[in-house]
Amino acid sequence: MTLRAIIIEDEYHSQVQLKSLITKYCTDVTILGVAETVNLGQELFYEKRPDTIFLDIELGGESGFKILESIKDHSFSVIFTSAHEKYSLRAIKFAALDFLLKPIQINELVLAVEKAKNNHIKFNQSKQLDLLLENLKSETYSYQTIAIPQSREIRLLKISQILYLESSNNYTTIHTTESEKLIVSKGIYYFDELLSSLGFIRVHQTYLVNKYFIKGIVSTNELELLNNTRIPISKQKLSYVKEVLIKQCL
Repeated sequence: MTLRAIIIEDEYHSQVQLKSLITKYCTDVTILGVAETVNLGQELFYEKRPDTIFLDIELGGESGFKILESIKDHSFSVIFTSAHEKYSLRAIKFAALDFLLKPIQINELVLAVEKAKNNHIKFNQSKQLDLLLENLKSETYSYQTIAIPQSREIRLLKISQILYLESSNNYTTIHTTESEKLIVSKGIYYFDELLSSLGFIRVHQTYLVNKYFIKGIVSTNELELLNNTRIPISKQKLSYVKEVLIKQCL
């Protein structure tokens, strides 16, 4: 299928580079137009009604997120671009949306476009964009919900519903309080980075655990959770885990 796209980017050389890369490596994407500011971006969106927006986060001192806030119907996909890894990147990851760091790498662009095409067939990104805008309102960045891509849907999962995460090669299984197992095609290091500030501790190379569901340490190298699940603790992590649990009890 062909994606109808617009580019909202305030730097001319970045516009030219992105258009060139898309034309050369993403031949099934049609660029309908380019805008440089928030106001022009809004006008271009309503004029063209694209399937996908390539959206720079910073537009001449204004936030590109303002464009999304002004659009009520989020039945389109967004691929964010930026030259800076800022707090907003974390919000984007929690919403399971795509982000391209400048200078844009060809393989990352192609992958993001393929995901946009697949998502356009399976489901729209409305829930993800709504979650992103909600998370951006948080002044502490203590997000309470994370988007989990599944084969035919995007699951919005409360952080408080996650018991632990288990790694298997480049996949991660999320175990929930409802005894569900959600498999995600991302390594556990990805979730470690996102969730470590929200009470999750890496107790083993394979396991990331929500500390609020830990009952205690049993034997010398296992955790027991409130649901009686036992999780191994690596020797390297044992002292760290004990320290975290002691602080939690204070």
